[in-house]
Amino acid sequence: MKRHIPLSLKLSLSFAVIIMLSVGLVYFLTAESVTRQFDEYRQSKREDLGVSLGSQLSWYYGETGEWIGVDNLFYREARIVIGDEVYIGRTISVAGIFSIANEEGDIFLSTDSEEEIGRPLTDEELTTGLPIVVDGVRVGTLVVGEAGPNLDPLEAEFLSSAIRSAMLGGGIAIGLALILSIFLILQILSPLKKLTRATTRIARGDLSGAVNLRSHDELGQLGQSFDQMIENLRHSETLRQMMTADIAHELRTPVTIIQGTLEALIDGVYEPSDETIAPIYEETLHLGRLIDDLRDLALAEAGELRLEKEPVDLEGLIRQVAEAAVSSLDEPPALRIDAVSPVPTLEGDPKRLRQVIANLLGNAFRHTPPRGEIRIKITPAGAGIEFSVSDTGPGIAEEDLPHLFERFYRGDPARSRGGGTGLGLAIVKQWVEAHGGTIRAENVPGSGARFTVWLPRG
Repeated sequence: MKRHIPLSLKLSLSFAVIIMLSVGLVYFLTAESVTRQFDEYRQSKREDLGVSLGSQLSWYYGETGEWIGVDNLFYREARIVIGDEVYIGRTISVAGIFSIANEEGDIFLSTDSEEEIGRPLTDEELTTGLPIVVDGVRVGTLVVGEAGPNLDPLEAEFLSSAIRSAMLGGGIAIGLALILSIFLILQILSPLKKLTRATTRIARGDLSGAVNLRSHDELGQLGQSFDQMIENLRHSETLRQMMTADIAHELRTPVTIIQGTLEALIDGVYEPSDETIAPIYEETLHLGRLIDDLRDLALAEAGELRLEKEPVDLEGLIRQVAEAAVSSLDEPPALRIDAVSPVPTLEGDPKRLRQVIANLLGNAFRHTPPRGEIRIKITPAGAGIEFSVSDTGPGIAEEDLPHLFERFYRGDPARSRGGGTGLGLAIVKQWVEAHGGTIRAENVPGSGARFTVWLPRG
C-alpha cells in the first residue's frame, strides 16, 4: 500500500526547496558580484597608486639627479615607548607592493620583503612597468604589484561587512518568502479541503448543500462549476427517481388491465370475443410502443441511433401524418397547413421523421380544446427546411420550458387533456438532432405554444 503524503507537506517542502535554492543563488551571485567589483576597485587603486608614485619619483629624481635617499619618500619614522625606553624605527607610509628599478633596469628598492634587490627586470616587467621619465629621458621603472589575495584590515572589514549584509538580506528574504508561502498554501488548501469534503459527501450519495467557495480566481470558478455539477446531479437524481416511478406507473396500468381482463376470461366472467380480447391487444400495443420508445432513448444516449436516409417530401409527409391524426379523433380541433412553395426535398429517414411529426401533432392535439386550432407552417430556411406546429392551448409554464425535452416530463398536469407517457418530446429531440437539426419550444402570446423544427437538406 502506497504511503499517503499530504498535499500540504508536498507544497511546504516544494516551496522551502525553491525558496532556499532561489535565495542561495541570489546570495552566491551577490557575493560573487561584490567580490569581483571589490577586486576591480583594488586594481583601480593600484593603478592610481602607480600614477601617484611615478609622479613623485619623477619629481624626486628631477630635483636630486639621483636615487639615493628616495626611500624617505615612502617611509616615516615610528617611535615606540616601552617603559623608559624609546625605540625608533621606520614604517612604510604608502599602501601597496611596488618595486623601483634604476635606468639600467636593476631593482634597488622594493616594499616586497621577498623581492631580490639588484635583480634585473624581465622584459615583461619592463614593458608593463611605469616608466619614470625626467626631461624626456627614462631614468627608472616603477613596477606595481598585483592586488593579490591578501587584504589590508580596512579592505577585509569592508568586504566582510558587504557579505554579512548580503547574508542578512537573504535571511530576511527567506523569512518573508516562507510567510508568504504559508499564506499561499493556506489559500490553496482551504478551498481544496472544502472540495474534498464535498466529493466525499457526494460519494456517499449525499447531494445536499454546496461548496460555496468565495474565491475570485480559478479555484472560485472550480467551486462554481462544482456547485453546478451538484445541482445537475441533484436534478438528474430527481429525474431518475421520477422516471423509475413513471415507468413503473406506465407499465402497471396496461399490465393491470391485461391481467384483470385475462382473470375475468379465465373465471368465466367474460366470454372470449372480439370485444373482450380487443382491450388486451390495445394494451399490448401500448406496452410495445413504450418499450420501443425506451429503446430509442437508450440508443440515443449510447450514440447508436441509425438513420436510413432517402429523399423525403417533407410537405407531403406532414400532410399524410396530419390526415391520419385528424381521422383518429372524434372531435379534432381545426388543422391548418401553410407551406411556402416550393418546399425542397431533403435527405432523411422517413420513418423517423414521421415519428417526429406524429409526436408533435399528438402533443398539440392533447393540449388544444375541440374549438381551438392547430397550425403547421413549412418554409425553406437557409440550407434547410423549417416547420412549426402551433396550438391554441393554455401554453407552457415558464418554469417548464427548460425541461420540456426531458424524458417523462409532463409539466403541469392541468395542461394535458389526454395524459401521455412523457417520452414523446424527448424522442422528438433525439431524432431531430440525429438528422443534424434543431428544435425549440416557445409560447406564442395569446395563442398557446409553438414547436419549431429546423432540418438540413443534406
